[in-house]
Amino acid sequence: MASKKKNVQTPQKQKLSKKTKRIIVVSTVITMAVLLIAGILLVLFDNGIIGNSEKYKKMAADRKTVATCNGFEIPYEELRFITDFYKKSLSHAYGEDIWDDPATAEQYRAELETLVMEHLNENYLVLSACRVLSIPIDSKDQKEYVNKEMARLKKEFGGDQKEMDKWIAEQGMTESYLRFSIGIEYLHSSIYYTLRDAEWYDFTIANIDNFMDFVYESPTYARTIHVFVENDEGEDVEDNRRRAQSMYDYLMAEPDAEAKEALMREYIGSSNNEDLLITKDGYYFTYGEMEKVYEDATFDLAIGEVSQVVETPDGFFIIMRLQPSMDYIMLNAQTLLSFYQSAAMDVYIEKYNDECKVELNEYGKSLDLLHLN
Repeated sequence: MASKKKNVQTPQKQKLSKKTKRIIVVSTVITMAVLLIAGILLVLFDNGIIGNSEKYKKMAADRKTVATCNGFEIPYEELRFITDFYKKSLSHAYGEDIWDDPATAEQYRAELETLVMEHLNENYLVLSACRVLSIPIDSKDQKEYVNKEMARLKKEFGGDQKEMDKWIAEQGMTESYLRFSIGIEYLHSSIYYTLRDAEWYDFTIANIDNFMDFVYESPTYARTIHVFVENDEGEDVEDNRRRAQSMYDYLMAEPDAEAKEALMREYIGSSNNEDLLITKDGYYFTYGEMEKVYEDATFDLAIGEVSQVVETPDGFFIIMRLQPSMDYIMLNAQTLLSFYQSAAMDVYIEKYNDECKVELNEYGKSLDLLHLN
């Protein structure tokens, strides 16, 4: 007999009502939202923000806007770090206890405020130049660079996030401000390459022979050697000033220019000269490469002349201007060119200084730089 096949019924597909579909979609969205919120809460717990209202308040205070510059907002954490940096710098120059005594603190208040405002301006000059050159200030490449640098820093602490956070705090910074600073560094380089590709620089590898002639002949390019007396921590600044003046008087007692240069060279590498990087070749530079007070003193000199004692926050210089050496220029042309282009780029960025002024808001005006927390 032939076998009989069983009739197998195929179940009909169940049709969902519109109401049921809406319920399923809403339930799914709610579930995803709950999972997302749970993840955020976990991160906040791990970082000690939830359960630590003081830390949360501090983060909010750090990021509160204190000023603007050409449309960019400046947070409190940036003002605090830069202020702390210059308070330490001025203490190093004028005495470690200058901020402890209200009288001396007031004496140096104006200088502190000027330095802080000028430094704040620098970051936003870079951002302003990027805006003009159509360089994105929050590109994927920039973020990748910042993340890479942060990862490299973390590696230096054995991958320990808490140790890195501790170090950041010890520097008077926050992670967000450190990331901002690294981002500015990236954008600074972006401006350099953008100007190079636009053939903005007067001198490039293509006309490096002309550049070497410029270094050798131009009055706006200089070669110097110097004696430097550094204001080390704990030293008496006036004693250092007298020491520098004594060396200057000794040099000026020699009337012959070649003999003066020989005496200057005796200081290189000696205990009297605290610039440990200077060599017999000296420094080659144009405007924008050295500290302004050093440059101004140098470009006031003729070849073979010696400056009077030049005071800076870090110490005292006695500078001698020399004739550049073509042999040295030829051997170091590419390095000198890169320094020249960097200085030229900074001149370009400075063009936007007039439109990029730091303007404190009411909160910023209420702050006393001598007593920031």
